[in-house]
This record gives sequence, structure tokens and C-alpha cells, in this order.
Amino acid sequence: MGSVWAGVHTTLGTRVAVKFIDIEHASSREARQRFENEARAAASLRSKHVVEVYDHGVTDDGRPFIVMEFLDGEPLDRRLDRVGRLHAKDAARIVGQVCRALQKAHAQGIVHRDLKPENVFLVWDDEDGADVAKVVDFGIAKFTDSMTASTSATRTGSVLGTPYYMSPEQARGLRSVDFRSDLWSVGVITFRCMTGHLPFEGEAVGDVLVKLCTAPLPVPSELVPDLPPGFDEWIKRALSREPEGRFRNAAELSTSLSNVCGLSVGSQSSDAFSGIVMPPMTARGGSFAATTPSPALATAHSHGTTGAPITQTPTPRPERPRVSTFIAVGLLAVTVLGIGVAVLTKKIGSAPAPEPASQSELKALPEAPVAAPGPTAAPTVALTVAPPAPAVEPTAPPATAAPAAPPSAATAAATTPAPRPGKRPPRTMAKPTQPKPGAPAQPAPKPGTDIGF
Repeated sequence: MGSVWAGVHTTLGTRVAVKFIDIEHASSREARQRFENEARAAASLRSKHVVEVYDHGVTDDGRPFIVMEFLDGEPLDRRLDRVGRLHAKDAARIVGQVCRALQKAHAQGIVHRDLKPENVFLVWDDEDGADVAKVVDFGIAKFTDSMTASTSATRTGSVLGTPYYMSPEQARGLRSVDFRSDLWSVGVITFRCMTGHLPFEGEAVGDVLVKLCTAPLPVPSELVPDLPPGFDEWIKRALSREPEGRFRNAAELSTSLSNVCGLSVGSQSSDAFSGIVMPPMTARGGSFAATTPSPALATAHSHGTTGAPITQTPTPRPERPRVSTFIAVGLLAVTVLGIGVAVLTKKIGSAPAPEPASQSELKALPEAPVAAPGPTAAPTVALTVAPPAPAVEPTAPPATAAPAAPPSAATAAATTPAPRPGKRPPRTMAKPTQPKPGAPAQPAPKPGTDIGF
């Protein structure tokens, strides 16, 4: 339905591929819709295993075109024609990369419907030192979401695709074709890569379609005895005529094949089955000119394109400082400091109180001067603390002892021990007893009388 030309970006000088609709289909509304769907589908899948689309539009003479990355390599069918069949691990590696592209397409509601070796392009990667498979040609893809106005370009009863690789439900022209039809096609591609033969062949398209739906499935090990053990069971599930009997998705199909062929998942391409779609990049400026002298191609202009292939490499995230660790260390330091302060405060508070002065120290204190008794004031005496008197009979009966007069301020000061600096003096001074009104006055003690305590 179209042809592909090599082109060069006029300002960047990079090589690109430009695909045109054939002139006989340019006026077909259905062909133009499929051409546009191909551009939209490929452009929405950001994967290194899907051909990258830079731009699409219409030339001055009315021919739609798609500008894509230039692929330098060969399609898988040409490789198989040259070598016959592939080694089991090589086949598993290529099929795994195709499944990565399908996993992203199916996640976005896109069913390819025309998977075959001609649409799997092998490009040599100098960095990885291996072939990279890229899925191309989404021309008859079916959309099951709102990406396009119509969910399917196929009418009931019409058959689209390549008969050798289409599923039984697709061969019957059913509208219920879903992503499991692509899994059948991958199974047929794998069968050919491992054995060098097709599972169903015929002289005419009708013969092939009948065998797809009715003929027994051939056993791969009967064609090639040295196939890995377990491949017969794998192909039996991959080519189950009932969609429910096939693998659940492309990732499961690829992982199972890798296990059968002894290929570790880590040795495959770094584009894992993550389903992550990179955000689309905005391309700017430039136009394309063909290296082949074609008037229609020379007039093709690109609007908002870039000429170099763009690979989507996830940017590593910078390591963030572990804030939680610093917070934990800070809290621990504050806790230890608080415990130390509490222990220190407790020790200071529990220090023993100063002991009262002993009697010998009190004796050493100088006596306060005694004022001479006046005619009306009660005599004041010096209060001294005497050592405890021996247990002897008192000289005077207690009944004749007169009550002690209240000590003066000077006397109280003499008997009170001096407070230590920084400490409040203890309040040990008692208030003097005031005589009750109307009570007879007690006679004052005679001067010189010892009223010891």
C-alpha cells in the first residue's frame, strides 16, 4: 500500500525514512485513515523496540507521508531466508524484544494484527553488541480505546493480515479480535525461527485458512529433533485455537520461552516489561529532502520534526539525603542531654543540708553586750547556751521560777547561726509572747539570775 524512501534532514543532516501511500490508494478514504492510524500508533509507543515516528502530513500533490527513524539493518524474514533457522537463545531474545513492544501497545489498547517476520526489523547495536528488534507497520492496527475516532477499520467478514501468521479468529473475520491474536502471530514467528518451517502452509490462501482452523498442530520436535525440551508444550499453548488457552499476555509468553530456551531474563534488552510510557518529546523545526530524485518527495515538508532517532533512556534520580537518619540522631542527642541534666539536678537537690552548729561552736561565739537596766524597762540578759546540766536537784523550785522575758533583737541575733552565702537564713525566731489584756503582770527577774534553758 506504500513505499519507503531514504531522506535527509535539511538542517541537521541526519538520515530519516519517509513512507508514502501508493498513488492508486491515495484517494481512498479507508487507506488514508489507516495510514494516519499507523503514524499515531507508532508515535504513541515510546519504546526502543518500536520504530519511532517524527512527523506525518500531506505533500503538495495530496499524498500522505510519514517521517520515521532510519533503520540500518534487515528484516527478520530476510535473515531467516539466509540462515534457515536461529539458535534457540537468539530466537528467544528477538521474540522477547517483540513482546516488549507488544506489551506497551496492548496496554494502550492497540492490536497490531499484522505481525510477521517482514514487520520485525533487526538493527545492529554497537553499544550492546547485539541485534535490536523493532516492530514496524501499524497500518492495519486495531484501536480499542478513544485514541482514534473509530475503534476498528475492519468490517465483519473482511480478512486483514498475512494468512500464514493470522489467528483463527482473525481468519474468520470476527470483530472480537483482541490482543491474543497478536500472541498467536508471535507463536507462528517463533515456530519458524526455531524450525525453519511454517506450521500451516497451502497452495492458495483458502487452503491456508482452512488448515488454520481445522488441521492438527504439527509437533516441532518431529521436524527438528534437537530443539530444547519443553518447546513442544510451549508451542502447543502459544498456538491454542481457543484464545483462552493461550498465554495471558506478551510478558508471560516471553518469560516462558526464555525459560525453555535457557535464556536468563537479565541477559535480554534493558527495556523491561515495566509498561512505563515515556512522555512524548516535542520536536521542532526542519524539513526533509529525499536523496532519490523524486518531485513528490522533494516537496514534502515536515512540520515540527527532528531528524535524529531518539532513544528513551530513564534519567537516574539523584540520591536524596536521608533526612530521617539525621532527625533520629538529633533526637537521640537531645534525649541523652536531657537525661544528663536531670541526673545532675537530682544530685544537686539531694545534697545534705548544713548541720547546725555544735554546742562548742556556739560557746565560742562572742557574747553580745548587755544593756544596763533602766528604771522602767525590763532588764536584758545575754543568752548563752550552757552544756546540759547534770541530773541534780534544782536549787529553786519550778513554781517560783519567773517566765523568761522576750529576747531582744540583739540577743536573738547572737544566738542565731550566721547563714551561708547564697542560702536564705532559716526562719527559727519565734514571735515574743504578748501578755493577755487584764492579766496580772509578772514580776521581772532579778538581775544576775540564771534562767538557763
